[in-house]
Amino acid sequence: MRLFVFILAAILLAPTLQAQETMDSTTGEDLFATLEADGSFTILVQALSQTGLAEALAAGGPYTLFAPTDAAFAALPEGTLDGLTDEQLADVLRHHLVAGTLRVEQAAALPEATTASGHPLALRAEAGTLRVGNAAVVRADLEASNGVIHAIDAVLMPPAVGEAMGAATERVPAPDEDQ
Repeated sequence: MRLFVFILAAILLAPTLQAQETMDSTTGEDLFATLEADGSFTILVQALSQTGLAEALAAGGPYTLFAPTDAAFAALPEGTLDGLTDEQLADVLRHHLVAGTLRVEQAAALPEATTASGHPLALRAEAGTLRVGNAAVVRADLEASNGVIHAIDAVLMPPAVGEAMGAATERVPAPDEDQ
């Protein structure tokens, strides 16, 4: 009799457990709240808040966000973020955002996508991994109510910010130094 009750309970609870798995994959939260809840994007969350872009991710969309993880930000040369103005930082963040919802398999079929900063972002499938510019997608298709997030392992720099950073790091010799 106990075995019968156990089997009956398993049969009755199975649909509930399957529904829970589905709900977990789609949080019902917007992109910004999904980033906050995840815990792998604390630096990105802080940067979005600092630049005022958090509100756009919470209210707008649908969007595809190629979201650098905390490890991606940690891999930047020391002082990189501190050397950016708020406008440059906002441009960097917009360079990770694409209008519309692109699942990883859809993005892999495209040669590029235009970012919210107005620049093309190269996309390619390589050895079963989606490459986005110089970054690799490390977690794909994190669902949000207003789009999808793909976690990436590098921070993408738009051309203008990359050029400004390169010029700022070039050393100019002092007039009395040998050249």
